Amino acid sequence: MGFVFAVLHWSAFLVQIIFATVCVASGLFYITEVIEEYASISKQVFKWSQVAVVISYVFLFLFEGTGVIHLLCGLAMMALAYLVLQQYPCIDMFSIQFVSLIVTMVINHITAYYFFRDRFLSFSEIIGYFTLCVWLVPLQLILGLVAGENVLPTTASGSRMNY
Repeated sequence: MGFVFAVLHWSAFLVQIIFATVCVASGLFYITEVIEEYASISKQVFKWSQVAVVISYVFLFLFEGTGVIHLLCGLAMMALAYLVLQQYPCIDMFSIQFVSLIVTMVINHITAYYFFRDRFLSFSEIIGYFTLCVWLVPLQLILGLVAGENVLPTTASGSRMNY
C-alpha cells in the first residue's frame, strides 16, 4: 500500500511542477505582450516601481537596520536601472549600463543573502524582500526588451537606409 501512494505522490508532484511552469510561462508571455503594446505606460510603471523600491530601501535602512553596504548596493542597482530606463524602449542588452545592472543585481543578491543569513525572519518576509527589492526592477527591464522590437528606425539611430 505504501508503494502505490508513493508513486501517486511523485507522479502528482511532477504534474504540478509541469502545470506551474506552464502557468508562469503563460503569465510572462502575457506580460511581455502588454509591455510591447503599451510601451509608454510601461515606462511609467517601471519608473514608479523604481521609486517605490528606492523608498523601501531607505525605510529598510532606517527602521530594520539593513546596513549601509546593503543600502548603497541597492541604491546603486536602482541608479543603474534608471540609466537603463532612459534607453527604453530600445534597450541594448550589451550596453555597459545593462551589463552593470545585471552584475549589480547579483552583488545585491549576495549582500541580501548574507543579511538574511544572520537574522531569523519568516520565509514570506525573505521572499517578499527578494521579489520586490531585488528581482522586480531587473525583471521588468528584461521583460521590457521586447518593447524595442516594434520601434521604427529613426534618423537619430545612426544607421542609414539605402533605397
